[in-house]
Amino acid sequence: MILTKEQTAEILPQKTPFVMVDNLVTASLEGFTSIFEVQEDNIFFINGKLLEPALIENIAQTVAAGYGYISQQEGGDPKIGFIGSIAKLQIHGLPVIGDEISTTVKQQYNFENIYLIKGENYANGKLLVECEMKIVVQE
Repeated sequence: MILTKEQTAEILPQKTPFVMVDNLVTASLEGFTSIFEVQEDNIFFINGKLLEPALIENIAQTVAAGYGYISQQEGGDPKIGFIGSIAKLQIHGLPVIGDEISTTVKQQYNFENIYLIKGENYANGKLLVECEMKIVVQE
């Protein structure tokens, strides 16, 4: 683990109750991995499940934490990014309370300040959500 829950919260532009990443596990220019535990007090936890928007946001925040960490390691400040688009979204399942979500993001392509990533999150070895996102980073 390269960032604890507290360190990750400092890097992310999102604040409680909208933080959907606990720990940043790996970060490189090729991709990132994170961990997030489903809690009952999550704003997207309804009827015993964590809903799709939380899982999509988890992927986006894994990107933000990863690029924020890399920027910090290079002596800069974390930059703000925005989801430009979401494509090839597939929902396979929803996690329940106490599940640990493991998220993997791989950079597919970038042009200047626009990044195309592929993200997937898993719980208990099962794929939950997969998608591609275009992320626009504010320069």
